[in-house]
Amino acid sequence: MAKKEQYIQVEPGIQQRVSDNKYVVWLDYGRQLKEDKKTGELKYKQVKTSKVVNTLREARALRGQNSKEKQHKKITGTTKKLAFSTVLEDYNSHKQHTWSDAYAMQKKAQSKRLLAYFGDRDVKSIDTIDVEEFFEWCRHEHENFPHPLGNNSINKIKSHMSDIWKFLKKNQNKYGIAENVVVDAEEGKIDEYEVTILSKEEVNTFIEAILKNENDYSAFTMVGCATLTGMRRSEICGLKWGDIDWENKIIRIDRGRVQSSTGSLEKLPKGEKKRISALPEPLAQMLLLVKEQQENFLNREVRADDYVYMQKTNLLNNYLPHPGKVSRRFRELQNRINKLRIKAGKELLPVVRLHDLRHTFISLCLNSGEVNPFQVSANVGHTCDDNTTTRIYWHDQGDRKEICEFIKSIITVEIKAYS
Repeated sequence: MAKKEQYIQVEPGIQQRVSDNKYVVWLDYGRQLKEDKKTGELKYKQVKTSKVVNTLREARALRGQNSKEKQHKKITGTTKKLAFSTVLEDYNSHKQHTWSDAYAMQKKAQSKRLLAYFGDRDVKSIDTIDVEEFFEWCRHEHENFPHPLGNNSINKIKSHMSDIWKFLKKNQNKYGIAENVVVDAEEGKIDEYEVTILSKEEVNTFIEAILKNENDYSAFTMVGCATLTGMRRSEICGLKWGDIDWENKIIRIDRGRVQSSTGSLEKLPKGEKKRISALPEPLAQMLLLVKEQQENFLNREVRADDYVYMQKTNLLNNYLPHPGKVSRRFRELQNRINKLRIKAGKELLPVVRLHDLRHTFISLCLNSGEVNPFQVSANVGHTCDDNTTTRIYWHDQGDRKEICEFIKSIITVEIKAYS
């Protein structure tokens, strides 16, 4: 039977081994996240160990350093569980005064998903893999989240999470987080969309097809505003009849209507910049058809604060169309047009996104050589290059005549014939 080792207590946490006179230092590293070998789950366990040194001086130095580390963890609270829900509440309280109403709505919707997934989980146990698994979770339907998130929404929620971890790092003494685990997280498989530009011939074919085949003229607003003046989806949804200046052939882009967790929300256009857009004659003719149909449905004249993009069902039941469903309606419109072209033995029109029509407008104008590039930039809400020439000598006077004349010259469809 082996002889039991004997120790002499020298100081608290330090013993001297009788057999060789060496010093044994007992170290306590506090609660740490460790993997359970049986279940594979991460659990907090008290971590203690010992080290053997030759001299009492070395033993005291080790013991002193360990005591300082324990004291630091005790002060900062890094040994305690740090619930994600608590962190999120702290972050929102600290940041929300800097957010606009629209941004606050977006953050609120994102926070609901974050809380549903992470809940009260200890933030210190969340790593990059966990973040990536959360992104994948967001791409699927769940009981309280019937709408899966797409690439754009996941990029936004990643930015939100990254800001939370930046906040934790800046308050390291309080939270004990030294690494931003979100930065290196991959969002998963990202579909790369290539912009498809329609030719002026395809634009005419598209417009003629909707004029011939669509009974609900709201499609004229959707396609016409995007293709003939470069408006964004949110700006089309936010357009009101009072924004249209028929006499001066301009449209005032004063607002956008975007989707939110509660339905929709009005805000300033992208970049928070109001602007003036062209009202070319072909678009004016299409919008007059829309106006006439709306007045027939409503049995009254449209008012200045009535929305331009309204489907028949929205008008008759007095509710606004959801901005998030506009792109889906555009896809359905394309499918209907191409099915008719297949029956007629005609070549299919290219399948494009609604936003591609905005790119089409910009491309046609710039490549024509007939329109001032600065006028195009101002018309679509882009910032001009910040150089001396543009900064000092070019100012947007709201003139859109070149655009109006160019669009009128390339649209060959007899729109008035469809009234």
